[in-house]
Amino acid sequence: MEENDELSRHVGVTCNGCKKRDFMGRRYHCLACEDGFNLCDNCFASDVTTDDHKFDHAMKCIFTPASLALFYTREELESGKYPILIRCPYCKMHNFNLAEFEEHVTHNHPNADPNLLLTYRLHL
Repeated sequence: MEENDELSRHVGVTCNGCKKRDFMGRRYHCLACEDGFNLCDNCFASDVTTDDHKFDHAMKCIFTPASLALFYTREELESGKYPILIRCPYCKMHNFNLAEFEEHVTHNHPNADPNLLLTYRLHL
């Protein structure tokens, strides 16, 4: 695999949904599952679940290095201070930062699993 190709893929990662390895596009890593649960873009959009991974687990979107370089400055990348955007597992609205997501869930989904917000707070 060439260096440019490696920058456009999630090398060493397998999607737990479709079993695709070293996939391109965004990767979604579960912050609640202890076994390193990851989904590719397509499986995340399809809400793939398992006995252990539920649809309302907190998921972190991880971009490939090549994708990050398109949107963020070198300083942002080196500091790790670029925004983390969250999709609501209940209504599928997306692009929330943590504060916006907490407000959204509190007002729109009062019966949401309390561990969802707690998990995001602990990991972001």
